[in-house]
Amino acid sequence: MSEMTKIVYMGVTNFIRNFPEIKEKDGKYYLYLGIMSGFSASEIFAVADGCIEQDIFKRKILLNKIIATVAEWSTKNNDELFNKVYNLKKSLSSYFKKESASMILMALFPYISKNNQNKLAGDLSQSKYKNNRKRIYSHFYKNWTSNCQKIIEKAWVNFKDEESIGLIVSKMPKEFLLKNFNEISNYFDEEELTYDFFRKIIRNKFYARLHDEIPSEIKKLKDADPISFIAIKKERGEKLDIAWAIDIYKQFPRSRFLARWYSEMGLWEDILKENPDFLSKLKL
Repeated sequence: MSEMTKIVYMGVTNFIRNFPEIKEKDGKYYLYLGIMSGFSASEIFAVADGCIEQDIFKRKILLNKIIATVAEWSTKNNDELFNKVYNLKKSLSSYFKKESASMILMALFPYISKNNQNKLAGDLSQSKYKNNRKRIYSHFYKNWTSNCQKIIEKAWVNFKDEESIGLIVSKMPKEFLLKNFNEISNYFDEEELTYDFFRKIIRNKFYARLHDEIPSEIKKLKDADPISFIAIKKERGEKLDIAWAIDIYKQFPRSRFLARWYSEMGLWEDILKENPDFLSKLKL
């Protein structure tokens, strides 16, 4: 790198570090955005700390720049930027700036060293801010490894976040689900299940994973919510009693799911063998 290039480099980064406050998407905004869009990893490193302490427009531009180009940078560069932002985060002057720092750290997460990944996962999973914990739950859901288990166990003991239930039901071992069955079940209050479809999906997955260990609960569900019972049997690849399946379809002929589920479970041929006129006589 020539001396002239060094002078230009320092000039541009100093210009960005001392850039006036941006209050709207005007000429200043697009100038800042344009310069930042062409910055290298080392240039972003040079301006990141000052940017995070400034206005929301600058912080969003920094975050989006990192999201767009971090995969192209080296692990060494990403670790350096990570360490700078991580060490800065606790001293930031507002909750919103700390939020921006956490989002930047999560954008870097897949591209940093394992040691830094473990450090961030442990930090965010024990954060006093629920949004930080939610970020790590979401990341673990998509990128689960055996190393995640102890982190989630500790977070569950300390916080019992509702936002972790989907992750826990999908990824944690059955032994953990059984040990914490009552506490996890508290999140599936029947009144809430009646209007929260996605909560019901998680409850059904929970029961499907523990099916053979909780026969009394499965029996109660069959009587109280036969549609969910069928969803569980479908997920487990199990058949239904044909006479019972016919009776349930008669009770819920306008269900959005039963016709498709019965088809996916291979039940319609058996139903028509049992009752050849069943479909033609349905009152829809």
